[in-house]
Amino acid sequence: MAKAAEVTAWSAELERLARVLNRVGPDEVCCESLTPRQCGILRTLADKQGARLSDLAAETGITPSAMTRVLDKLEAQGLIQRVRGAGEDGRAAMVAITERGRAIRGRIDQLMLDRTRAILKGIPAGFRPQLLAGIRMLNQALGPGGCCDFSGEWPDVGVSCRVTPNDQPAQRRKSHARQGN
Repeated sequence: MAKAAEVTAWSAELERLARVLNRVGPDEVCCESLTPRQCGILRTLADKQGARLSDLAAETGITPSAMTRVLDKLEAQGLIQRVRGAGEDGRAAMVAITERGRAIRGRIDQLMLDRTRAILKGIPAGFRPQLLAGIRMLNQALGPGGCCDFSGEWPDVGVSCRVTPNDQPAQRRKSHARQGN
């Protein structure tokens, strides 16, 4: 059980981290008039070409109605296109990134890599592996469910991860296995 002083210190640092990360993210480096959410969805779409709106909403952790509003804005800018009636039931909308969207995503990715290089210059090389491991642990602790478990105390920390394909939820994979797919 964490002590009150430890919880207070963590709370202050997590709040500070949230403020700093808001400055490090796409708003800081993106000159394409995109919000952080739009930028993140555009980056996700390039990896999930042809995703259904509902799957994309689940992947990014927002509601389908919020996703629709974001996609409306991206579509108005010519960055994505929706193909209606593309699913088996004829109602589902698939979302695809346009060539213009890919070009902007490429520029954003390069800006993010440049910013990451600048951040790494401020961190001594000997500390980078431990810090990266700590960030991964923090992401795991902050994320929903996750796939990794951590045990032990620093520096003897054990990590065990379950590897599953990102493109299919577990229940769908199981049902496909039973059908011989």
